[in-house]
Amino acid sequence: MLNDLTQGVWIFVKSFIKSFIKWTVIIWVIIFAIGVSLAEASETDAPVKMSKSGICHATDSSYYKRTKTFTSYETLEACLEAAGRLPKNYTPKQDDK
Repeated sequence: MLNDLTQGVWIFVKSFIKSFIKWTVIIWVIIFAIGVSLAEASETDAPVKMSKSGICHATDSSYYKRTKTFTSYETLEACLEAAGRLPKNYTPKQDDK
């Protein structure tokens, strides 16, 4: 009788541990995925993007959303000071200067 009880407890403990590990892994994967998406979102929402070719794109620039490989800057002025240039035929808004 005691042997049956011990065996039943052991089965329960093994089942609990397997379930605990499974849910722990699932939760960590979700946390990692959220962290990665937040990091990407903050990088893609940069106020000013300097492209590989050194062109500074503010949020109102026609190429801002298309620029995928870039260095981010807080202001258009900071991007220009870092040897960037404005796109051709682009006039910055007053608050971007």
